[in-house]
Amino acid sequence: MSFMGGIFKALGFEGEKKVKTTKSKTKASYKFKNKRGRRTDQIDGVPVYYPENLEMLKSFLEFVKQKKAIIISFESCDKNDGIMDFLHGFVFGTQARSVLLNDEDLYLILPEGMEIEE
Repeated sequence: MSFMGGIFKALGFEGEKKVKTTKSKTKASYKFKNKRGRRTDQIDGVPVYYPENLEMLKSFLEFVKQKKAIIISFESCDKNDGIMDFLHGFVFGTQARSVLLNDEDLYLILPEGMEIEE
């Protein structure tokens, strides 16, 4: 089992919907897509986005407004340009929920009303 698959299994999260924890093994799937030069992976059906600047982050957060869970990876951007402040303000303003998945680089963003069942 991969690192992220273990985290999602521990959180009881699979895909974009509410799910019940089962005793079956959860495996992370990684799919690479190239749309307009953007790197997009998927972990257990949840898309992972890699913003390089604030404008890219804003476009990715549009999915949360459409009631879709996403994962944001900040490994390829400078976090000193206010991008983290914008993310936290967005989460607060839309009543979404953010879950830090590892050391300040990977965040699960859940839209309002979507929860992780334990």
